[in-house]
Amino acid sequence: MKKANVIHIFTLVAIALVMASCGGVKKMAKNSNLVLYKVTPEVLEMHDDAVAVNIVGTFPEKYFSKKAVVTITPVLKYEGGEKAYKPVVLQGESVELNNTSIAYEVGGDIDYSAAIPYTDDMKVSELVLKITAEQGSKSIDFADVKIADGVVATPRLMQADPKAYAGSTKKIKTTPSVYDPNASVFQRVVPDALTADLHYMIQQSGLRNSELKKDDIKVMKEFLKTIKEDDKIELDNIEISSYASPDGEFELNDKLSGRRGSQAEKFLNKELKRKKITEAKIASKTTAEDWDGFKEMVKKSDISDKDIILRVLSMYSDAAVREEQIKNMAATYEALAKDVLPELRRSKYNVNVNVIGKSDEEISAMAATSPDSLNRAELLYAATLTEDLDAKLAIYKAFSKNFSDDWRGPNNAGVIYLKKSDLENAKSSFGAAKDLDDNAFVLNNLGACDLLSNNFKGAEEYFSAALSAGKKASYNLGLVMIKKGHYSEAVNKMGECTSFNAALAKVLNGDNNGALKLLEDAENKDAMDYYLKAVVGARTANDELVFSSLKTAITKDATIAGKAKTDLEFFKYFEMGAFQTIVK
Repeated sequence: MKKANVIHIFTLVAIALVMASCGGVKKMAKNSNLVLYKVTPEVLEMHDDAVAVNIVGTFPEKYFSKKAVVTITPVLKYEGGEKAYKPVVLQGESVELNNTSIAYEVGGDIDYSAAIPYTDDMKVSELVLKITAEQGSKSIDFADVKIADGVVATPRLMQADPKAYAGSTKKIKTTPSVYDPNASVFQRVVPDALTADLHYMIQQSGLRNSELKKDDIKVMKEFLKTIKEDDKIELDNIEISSYASPDGEFELNDKLSGRRGSQAEKFLNKELKRKKITEAKIASKTTAEDWDGFKEMVKKSDISDKDIILRVLSMYSDAAVREEQIKNMAATYEALAKDVLPELRRSKYNVNVNVIGKSDEEISAMAATSPDSLNRAELLYAATLTEDLDAKLAIYKAFSKNFSDDWRGPNNAGVIYLKKSDLENAKSSFGAAKDLDDNAFVLNNLGACDLLSNNFKGAEEYFSAALSAGKKASYNLGLVMIKKGHYSEAVNKMGECTSFNAALAKVLNGDNNGALKLLEDAENKDAMDYYLKAVVGARTANDELVFSSLKTAITKDATIAGKAKTDLEFFKYFEMGAFQTIVK
């Protein structure tokens, strides 16, 4: 009898324990609404192509069963699928495992953070908690708990529009290590000049026949004739500079150089009249003592003591003393009197002209029919005279053929391939350009290919290496920063740029007013500019800005209505009649 009672008692205890065990997790499931969850952000957001979430869960006192093990899995559910975050496992205080423990008497908190890759299917979704509790051999699934909506994917509005550099015929400000195309700068009008000298006897100003028959004067006469006959050469002006050598008194030399200038100008006017050039601008100046010319001639001479001569002259600032020193030196050094001083007794002509190059029509025609007859600058310039991408491409291919050592041919062809959305040929062309000249412009362009191929790591490396190229490379790096969710850095890299993406970076960085100013100032606004203005309106609770901007955006692009309907930027407006009317 006593034995039977003992068995009965143990049976009752076992049953009680089972009931208590099962009742523990059942009670937790029944009272799951007592657990509080705070989600940050309240509406899930996509950044760096991921949806991150932070969940703080608060379990009340006397809720969490001492022997329970609870697995909580956040799951983002959307039409056609779902994606689970990493689970978190909790345990009651009597469980001997290595999970976070929640006390029965006082309860406890958990702080959970995780992220999952974003896909566009997640744009309309909800975050739920899937909870399973185990106690002993028993397991129970709680009802799903919805804790947030998702996903705001405003960074996805970024337009992949990397800027590429074409090798130019203009000078580009670069660091010295970067290619500078000085050697082939296109100029329609090229300044040129012809110089000729008339020399005089010592202390004389008369023109000698022997001087008028010298080769440089003959060439000047022929040049004046060419100017009159060739409409491709335009006379700018003629400068006459007349000098006396610094071996006489200043007053005498001053008058002497003036008389020489008058004689030189008289001779020039006679020649202009003969050539029937009637509107020449003549500028005449005189120099009484040509010290600069003297120093230059001595430097160029073969005089053995020329350094001593120049050093002695540099010691005196008084003109009279220097004149005396010159006289002494002329007597001592015959070479000064024979080879240097006579050359300083002169009038110098500078005939300044502008050489007019080929017309646009001529350059375009030659680029199409005989590109090998154009120089580098002209051929590159020809490509700027047409908007036809195939014609531009043909010109750059001809350039590469004729000037195979120049990176600008394949590089510029790559730019055209980019515009034609031919990434394979663009990257190949930029690679060929890099082989010729590994400069910042080409590196930037290779980065543009990587960006458009969604290789953001490669793009960042190229753009970072290309920052010396200028604002385009910096802007492009800003695009990568938007993709990475580094919005402050994106704003910094884009600088004063007024593009849609620059405004988007400001929105994402919390500068709604700055973004709105960029959008207001933009020229030729398109549908997406107005759409982003509506987003700014929603973020600043400016209902009028939301509605007016959406109306304009949808007018410009009807597909915007469908986009707005599911964009959680407008979550607070979904039930408003005005919003529904606009996006219907």
